[in-house]
Amino acid sequence: MLKHIFFILIALPLSSLVTYGQTNGSVEKEFLGIPKADSCKRNLFILTQQPHVASSPDDSALAVFVNRRFNEYGIHSQIVKYYVYLPYPKSEDLEMTEPEKYKFDLVEKGWKWDKDTYNSNIVLPFNAYSPSGDLTGQIIYANYGLPEDYELLQKLGIDVKGKIMLVRYGRSFRGIKVKVAEEHGAAGVIIYSDPADDGYMQGDIYPRGPMRPWDAVQRGSIQDLTIYPGDPLTPGYASTKDAKRIPLSQVTDLPHIPCLPISYGNAEKLLSNLAGTAVPHDWQGGLPFTYHIGPGPTEVHMQLNMDYGIRPIWDVIGTIDGKEYPNEKVIIGNHRDAWVYGAVDPNSGTASLLETARGLGELLKSGWHPNRTIVLCSWDGEEYGLIGSTEWGEQNAEELMKDAVAYINVDAPVSGPNFGASAVPSLDGFIMDVTKSVTDPKTQKSVFDAWFINQNKDFYEKHNFVPDTATTKLGRLGSGSDFTVFLDHLGVPAFDFGFGGPYGVYHSMLDDFYWMEHWGDPTFQYHSTVAKILGIAAIRLADDAILPFRYSDYAKAINEYIRERQKKASEIESLKSVDFTPAINASLEFEKATTEVDSLIAASKPTNYLKINETLMNIERAFTDKGGLPKSPWFKHQIYAPGFYTGYASQPLPGVARAIEMKDPSLLRKETDVLTDALKAATQDENRIIEMIQK
Repeated sequence: MLKHIFFILIALPLSSLVTYGQTNGSVEKEFLGIPKADSCKRNLFILTQQPHVASSPDDSALAVFVNRRFNEYGIHSQIVKYYVYLPYPKSEDLEMTEPEKYKFDLVEKGWKWDKDTYNSNIVLPFNAYSPSGDLTGQIIYANYGLPEDYELLQKLGIDVKGKIMLVRYGRSFRGIKVKVAEEHGAAGVIIYSDPADDGYMQGDIYPRGPMRPWDAVQRGSIQDLTIYPGDPLTPGYASTKDAKRIPLSQVTDLPHIPCLPISYGNAEKLLSNLAGTAVPHDWQGGLPFTYHIGPGPTEVHMQLNMDYGIRPIWDVIGTIDGKEYPNEKVIIGNHRDAWVYGAVDPNSGTASLLETARGLGELLKSGWHPNRTIVLCSWDGEEYGLIGSTEWGEQNAEELMKDAVAYINVDAPVSGPNFGASAVPSLDGFIMDVTKSVTDPKTQKSVFDAWFINQNKDFYEKHNFVPDTATTKLGRLGSGSDFTVFLDHLGVPAFDFGFGGPYGVYHSMLDDFYWMEHWGDPTFQYHSTVAKILGIAAIRLADDAILPFRYSDYAKAINEYIRERQKKASEIESLKSVDFTPAINASLEFEKATTEVDSLIAASKPTNYLKINETLMNIERAFTDKGGLPKSPWFKHQIYAPGFYTGYASQPLPGVARAIEMKDPSLLRKETDVLTDALKAATQDENRIIEMIQK
């Protein structure tokens, strides 16, 4: 699901270069020699043989396959079952009724050289959690369907009430597009992928290239992930078989208007018949005519019949017990369910995770055992709303908040050769260090060097070297993938990474083995590279004597965020009286303490590891608040969370940001107090570490 996250990029300070890892280098060297491209290829071929939407028989079969693989590798594994509220499409119809009659074919077309495009088990293109509906209405084109687009429509005097909104995918999560349309009184939504975004204007289309052809459709969930993820009927607790489920009338994260995805081939017919105002320049897409907003004369009849029910899903959990600190857990996760075949999303990650498991299993056979427990997780139901990971996280919340060291996520990690990562700032330096140890298949340099060169092409062309002091830019986590429950709800440090490239077949039936073999990773070397990065990261987090969290980087980021929020509030008359001084002072004290801790650890090599690590693990938890965020209390993290309309993208200091958006001075005072208290608690933990080292 994580393919269209919008990252906040930062340049990192030199403190991120400090390395305190104490892992046995011979173990890493042995591990790096194990993952193989051919093994990844074989597993991906098996994983993509059949469509495997969540709760389907083929999804269940793959859970059994992954569980068997883990056990074959010597990793104790079990299948954990949940019962969740899932819809499937029974039937879908779309007909243009004005200015002419035209019935649309909503099914994606096959291509003779790709056998997978003819499978009768392929689910109809649909938007999960759309209600059923039968409606007729005029079409209005609303660009990407975001709040600013509706503001422009309002300025133009266009009334969207009772209309069917035609919007294009991109710039935000699809669920936000439906939420905004519903907030403005629209009757329904049709979403299409414009060729300007992932079609022929971005490169050759399938089967000549990797981009979306005329008839390929992006499926996807429209659950409002900014309210809460997971099973809609069990918010905050696990959807076990006998769990108490809330009535639908109390569910707050599902839409109330129908939504249907279509191809740009079908959208062309709707758009070409629209009249009214010609669109602004930045609303124009890639179809070969001038777009108009409407309404009229284009009118459609849309009919959706959805089949909702409580259905089983299957997480697979593999465990390698730690020998020194077995309660402390390093967790690696990737989801397994796909809208169709999911060669990139998610099974490039599943194939890589299995290869990591094989490598760790080989180490176990040679006598190595991690100091901390490593947990490998194959999540189910992610595509519907991060369900499998959320239910497991909620069920094990108390234990995870006490013992989880970090969560490493891969979602759709291979669609090309370009490395990228997002993380909490305390793990930035750790990720850079890990990528320095793994070779990039294309350049034969380290992954870090290739990453730096890709971000700094002008510098490298001029100087032809990567400086020893080089740093890279990382994104910040919001939501949209399985790290959400760990970071946003439980306060567990997390990071996500992958190798990207031109990928136009997202959530279509064309995301299959044929596509991967021809465009994504023909040699499957990047799959094995992902496995190596996962393994080295897990080994270091499990075996390093002192956990590699460097909160001085976090403190510098928070200082910047507070100044930005203060400036924004000062521009709003009703918020000018709100005093940010306590929060600023608290962040400066936090920065002072974190800088001292980093220096002391680097200089003294302390030996009282257990207490120091327990306290380091607690600092991220200190950034959470039991009351949660305004309007979405499931989200506890006070530094990072998705914004109301940002989709997957992170909104730093989300409680403060929401209060500013709402122009509510009393709420802003409350949220700055919550932030101040969180920073003070984190500072206390840092000061405890200072005392431990100095004793």
